[in-house]
Amino acid sequence: MSGYRLNSVAKFKSGKVIQLSRSDGKAVEEKLDKAQQNYERLLEKSFPYHFFESYRITIFGSSAIEDENSPEFKFVEQLAEKLGEAMQVDIVTGGGGGLMLAANEGLENAKKVFIKNHKKVTFRNYGIRVSLPNEIGRNDRLDVIEDFENFSTRLEEFVRTSNAVYLAPGGFGTDLEAAMFVQLKQRWKIEADFPIIAHPFWKRVYEKENKMMFDGRVKNGCAPLIDAADKKLIQYSKSIPEIVRIFKKHHHAWQKLRKKVKWVK
Repeated sequence: MSGYRLNSVAKFKSGKVIQLSRSDGKAVEEKLDKAQQNYERLLEKSFPYHFFESYRITIFGSSAIEDENSPEFKFVEQLAEKLGEAMQVDIVTGGGGGLMLAANEGLENAKKVFIKNHKKVTFRNYGIRVSLPNEIGRNDRLDVIEDFENFSTRLEEFVRTSNAVYLAPGGFGTDLEAAMFVQLKQRWKIEADFPIIAHPFWKRVYEKENKMMFDGRVKNGCAPLIDAADKKLIQYSKSIPEIVRIFKKHHHAWQKLRKKVKWVK
């Protein structure tokens, strides 16, 4: 999952002798262990500020869909625009091109509507990017940019940042991001009411997994690998009014909780 592995193995193969120190290795492992513990403590401490600062909807999707006139690009753009107009929420993406650009572009359109009507713009475009040598497309619609070298820490930042998730059509990268949130919800690591909505593009993928892990095994007298309730972790919709309505309900509950916050210096 990380560039350091690829670079290191390439060096191993190109060198004649690989000289390693056991004492140095042990010292680095001890430092890494302490750093990981500190990282997880800081994640927990920083979360309340991030959670209540702003309501953020993350839209995952492929960078390969670059045609701005394609139905999928237009759909994601319009979805983000309507979410911005309806709730003044931040939109978070992977910061790349394709459907990520479409989402950020949509929020920019919502900003223009607010400015035209002399309304204050408080919502922002976030890009949580990862260093990729062959990344497709460019995204210049970002107000906040976070850059990561490793997928693992980037995925954790999506978890820390997101209040809700929409899965647009995508490839292995979007599938990885989706699986992260689905497992967290399945294993009670995020809120039970955390909304995960997916474009029907994903329905066949997850229905097949459900059959493999639950229905098929029960039918054959084998122990299921997931619970029946796990089949309902994702909602499917490509209706913009319906998606806005679902997120709006969750956003309202978040606003109610946020009223309890007393900000101090």
